[in-house]
Amino acid sequence: MNIYVEGPHWSGMWTEIIADALHELGHQVDYGYHNHKTARDRLTLAVQSLAPGSDRKHQWAQRQRQRLLARLLNCKVDILLSIQGNIDRHTASLLRKHAPGLRIIYWWGDILTAKAHTRLREAAGFADRLLVSYLGAYRALQPSYGKRLQYFPFGTSKKFHTPGSVSARNRERFGKTVAFVGTYYPERCALIRHLDQLLETPVAVWGRGWRKCHGVKHHGALSLADSLKVYHCSRIVLNLHHVNTPNGFNMKYFESPAAGGFQLSDWQPLMDAPGTPQAAIACHSAEEFSSQIDFYLEHEQQRHEFSLASRASIIAASAYKPRLATLLQGLAASDTA
Repeated sequence: MNIYVEGPHWSGMWTEIIADALHELGHQVDYGYHNHKTARDRLTLAVQSLAPGSDRKHQWAQRQRQRLLARLLNCKVDILLSIQGNIDRHTASLLRKHAPGLRIIYWWGDILTAKAHTRLREAAGFADRLLVSYLGAYRALQPSYGKRLQYFPFGTSKKFHTPGSVSARNRERFGKTVAFVGTYYPERCALIRHLDQLLETPVAVWGRGWRKCHGVKHHGALSLADSLKVYHCSRIVLNLHHVNTPNGFNMKYFESPAAGGFQLSDWQPLMDAPGTPQAAIACHSAEEFSSQIDFYLEHEQQRHEFSLASRASIIAASAYKPRLATLLQGLAASDTA
């Protein structure tokens, strides 16, 4: 099949990873970004914003829809996979006039913000499948969207989530006693401040926005490749889900063990569910994070054994390729039902 993926241009390479997995399944795949502004885009939007009553966000969404149309009306596409994109009912209608058999999948992977609810309601008007990546979100939304809604958690890619060989210089740069990679949020700041008061070596922090967290030493944001080096080389990696996570796992939950890292994560109910791969040691409180850090820093062999087991478990259970194959098979089966 011919598949087009429109997704975010982002350091986590969400769009590229999904496009690559679909290509490995034998499909013809192309992809583009719905949030990447060129110099021309910025200039056009700046001029448009001078008009009275202009809405820059709306104008950008419209520009992206026009770009998507221009791209897809000049080729044959069987499936459009929109990862949190700006497609709307009108755009979908025009695309289906060009390709009557077009199937559209809309994937919202983030937490359920007000924006998420709005986009999912809009997408329900034209999408054949709605995907969400947190189990709690799926259970909350399923009564409203029925069988079209599917729980589609994040996963792993051997190609993208393997750090490869790491130089001695990078081991020194990225290999820390305790590390955290992620965006600043107040609750994350509070936990890391608490841990810094107890640990001999402060938590090494990378990510955006950490200037707001006074007293915590931090570095800038990392590419996916460098994040994997942190996971692979550090003795302990922290994973702190967003405070509004509705029971489920963020991308780091899968990426860190896939890269060979040892992960301590805030507890999610799904960790206790049968069949969930054991990818992290769960911590229910700041005190438990502290005690688990102390324990596993003193027990290197147990830490090493857990890392090996969690890597094997997460790769076996959470690879994107078979998950996407199952998704497409279900979509094809619904066509013939």
